[in-house]
Amino acid sequence: MDKKPFDPSDAPQEETLVPGNELLKQLVSEAEEEAKEAAAEILAEEAKAEEPKTEESPAAAEPDSESPTGAPEPAAAEETPAKTEEAPADPPVEPEKAPPADDEVLPIPEPEDAPEEPPKQGLGCLTTFSYCLLIIGLSVLLSAFAILGANDMFALVKDDTEITVTIPENATLSEIADIMAEEEVINYSKLFWAFAKMTNMDNRILPGTYTLNSSMDYRTILSKIKYVPDTKKIVTVTIPEGMTQEDIFALLEENEVCEAYLLQAYAQYYEFSYKFLKDLPHTKTRLEGYLFPDTYDFYVGEAPERVLRKFLANFNRKWDVDLKSRAENINMSIRDVMIIASMIEREAKFDDERPTIASVIHNRLQDDDFPHLQIDATVHYAIGDWSRALTSSDLKVDSPYNTYRCEGLPAGPICNPGLAAIRAALYPEETEYYYYVARKNGWHFFAETNAEHEANILRAAEEDASAPGRDDDDILG
Repeated sequence: MDKKPFDPSDAPQEETLVPGNELLKQLVSEAEEEAKEAAAEILAEEAKAEEPKTEESPAAAEPDSESPTGAPEPAAAEETPAKTEEAPADPPVEPEKAPPADDEVLPIPEPEDAPEEPPKQGLGCLTTFSYCLLIIGLSVLLSAFAILGANDMFALVKDDTEITVTIPENATLSEIADIMAEEEVINYSKLFWAFAKMTNMDNRILPGTYTLNSSMDYRTILSKIKYVPDTKKIVTVTIPEGMTQEDIFALLEENEVCEAYLLQAYAQYYEFSYKFLKDLPHTKTRLEGYLFPDTYDFYVGEAPERVLRKFLANFNRKWDVDLKSRAENINMSIRDVMIIASMIEREAKFDDERPTIASVIHNRLQDDDFPHLQIDATVHYAIGDWSRALTSSDLKVDSPYNTYRCEGLPAGPICNPGLAAIRAALYPEETEYYYYVARKNGWHFFAETNAEHEANILRAAEEDASAPGRDDDDILG
């Protein structure tokens, strides 16, 4: 059978196809052509099956009309003429053959229907065959539409187009799905509705204007839209100074604020509007240093974007005009300030000592004789372990954060510093110190020369050995 060339205007649901997806359009068109061919074959076979019925039924009916007994008279005359003469003798035999006569009366009207039985059997076979063809055709169509639905749901092959969508107040999920389809973010509103229901995200959508993309899958679309928390329960979480981004996300997940992997994904890829994040690379540690430590109130199950915005908005408020002006006056970028502040935060335990440690960092950065900062905290960050003492092999680890190997500042902040560390980075104490060594009580010995530094190392070791078990107040006294 010749196939009819594909005509896009014949497609009954052309408006639901993915724009620009010729592969899927061809799939549907081929499925429709196969269904049409199957239907044509069914009609042709049924027409052939009806032809013998119209020719055979008159022939079968003629003997019935000529002889009520169903026996053709001409044949009887040719074979046994004597039987035609003995026909009157039949009546005496009638009483004996009465039961058969009654039996014969019953099928007398049946011969008219009898010839129709063989065609019915043939038609039944043809009908079964036709049903098989019909099922095959429908299966092809359903497969094509399943492919289209999967493509729309999982964004397998979709155009990359940014679309602005506005969700009105009090809009139902069905209305939101229709809006998404009308704006061509999705193609199948009913499927989108069902997906939102099955994933339990149907009650989390909030009104507003969103920038979406037609290449997004359903889950991404729903994740991009702000949603109402599952519950109105509020949890209070305190983020201490010096925590890393990874530790903060783990703490938030532990308190059921939001899953850590979602926070990580949004921290890396979401486009926040704050200027201090402009031009930062989309690395996993992109927000390291800007998640300002403080006490926050969150909803249980809060959206990751909203959680991160609270941190960033707080940092933006703390980074006020005075700090900005100071950074400009000493020719420091906000990025450099946060890197130095993060090292100060991890190295100093007491606020009074932060400006002194800051002076050592600044002095080394400004002196070519000290290309390496040699800050232990940067090595801890590089190896991802803060719990153990560093070994000589740790100091050799190849990382852009290891200040024993890289010159100048590390690649980025190593934690999220508080305001005291930020101010210390901007206002370092004026000293000639280039070295310091930690004491058991958390304070440090500072030195201007390497010789003094070596002596301080011995002093710290002796101090630790001579006063085991003594608390900080005893040592300071």
